[in-house]
Amino acid sequence: MADPLPRWFGPLLWAAMLVFAAMAWTATRSLTPAPEWSVFDAHVFGYDLDYAQGYIAALRAADGIEVYLGRQRMLDTVFPALLAAVLLVVVRARFRGVAQIGLGALVLFYLGADYIENMRVAAMLRTAPDALTQQMVQAASLATVLKYAFLAPCLIAALVVYVQGRIAQSEGSS
Repeated sequence: MADPLPRWFGPLLWAAMLVFAAMAWTATRSLTPAPEWSVFDAHVFGYDLDYAQGYIAALRAADGIEVYLGRQRMLDTVFPALLAAVLLVVVRARFRGVAQIGLGALVLFYLGADYIENMRVAAMLRTAPDALTQQMVQAASLATVLKYAFLAPCLIAALVVYVQGRIAQSEGSS
């Protein structure tokens, strides 16, 4: 039988959602200098050297580097920890055995990949666009791809738990 979620789970989930909303707002308002540009974190399948050079050049022209390295980086330091906490609570309460261990490990791998991505993106943002190397961009892009690869199964598992709970709730109220 599944354990109940702790009473503090709701506020934790709300905190994660609010920080995510603040990140999305900052990304769309201050870090999208033109429609073709979006934050590195938004590229689920990664990006290449040409994109990184163009985006960083566009950010520099729009005075976005300071926002990315300031407010956005602060939010993107807090959010992964909040999301990982939310997911770990769900995994611990709703899964057992190998599923609990495997999903818990994926959550921690996601967290590590997200922080590695943040460090690598910060290094790129501090580099002039023409000084970026293929290796720098590939390393940051790989961290982005791995972050999503580790996160996707965890989010799917959490969604399944949510849907099962809603079904059980609707059957109980019938």
